[in-house]
Amino acid sequence: MILELTVAALFVGSGYVDPVWRWLLANLSETALYVGGMFVSLVGGYYIGALPYMVLDWLRIPFFARFKVQEHRYPTNGELARTARDLMVLFVGVMLPMIYVGAPVFKWLGMTAELPLPSAHAVVIQVLFFFVVEDFMNYWIHRWLHTPWAYKNIHSVHHEHDAPFALAATFAHPIEVIMLGIPTFTGPALVGPHMLTMWIWLMMRQYEAIDIHSGYEFPWNINSYLRFYAGTEHHDYHHHMYSGNFASVFTWCDVLYGTSLGYETFRAKKLTSKKL
Repeated sequence: MILELTVAALFVGSGYVDPVWRWLLANLSETALYVGGMFVSLVGGYYIGALPYMVLDWLRIPFFARFKVQEHRYPTNGELARTARDLMVLFVGVMLPMIYVGAPVFKWLGMTAELPLPSAHAVVIQVLFFFVVEDFMNYWIHRWLHTPWAYKNIHSVHHEHDAPFALAATFAHPIEVIMLGIPTFTGPALVGPHMLTMWIWLMMRQYEAIDIHSGYEFPWNINSYLRFYAGTEHHDYHHHMYSGNFASVFTWCDVLYGTSLGYETFRAKKLTSKKL
């Protein structure tokens, strides 16, 4: 996530995007730019982010397979096909209408597509702020989704996969997709960012969701260096336990509110066993 955000910010600040953006402003309608742009960044970011992990699951190369959190647990072709089908229904039937309705609201709140483009540091600061807001709100909504009624009627759909895989990151009940879309759009609503920053944010949010559902915990992942970043194993533990570790991005809320459910002990034992 940090690498992708840094690359995106540097690219925005390089000046190479400006002529492309001028062309977009000159040739696309406002609806296409606002609604179409957000939808493409959301869906495109999702499938581009999921593709490398799907290839790893398909090839099962021993070097990468050893980093699987749940060893030898791979999605079947049937699971992949059904998930891809259901995702397109969610993207087109739920997320696209949300974006269509929300775009005028964001414009009213100050989001603009006009030049000049935002600076690299403005993109980084705003996107990081969006992650903090999204993580806090997502924690409480996710925690509510694990109450008996909400879990049975809504959240159990997402937990059909006790060994998560990249494509299933957004596989959920339509009501859950709507509810968890609120934290995603709250940060931008508070700031009123540039449209390009919004596109980058939506892609980064998709990458992060895919990463924690990928089933792979690589030693070069962010959480190996920043312990407050949750990471794949943190969320995989949630799917394994069917509870706890409710936060999606950072570990702060789970530590503060006591919902880690012994994750640190589990992790310490796992590291010890690997050394032995």
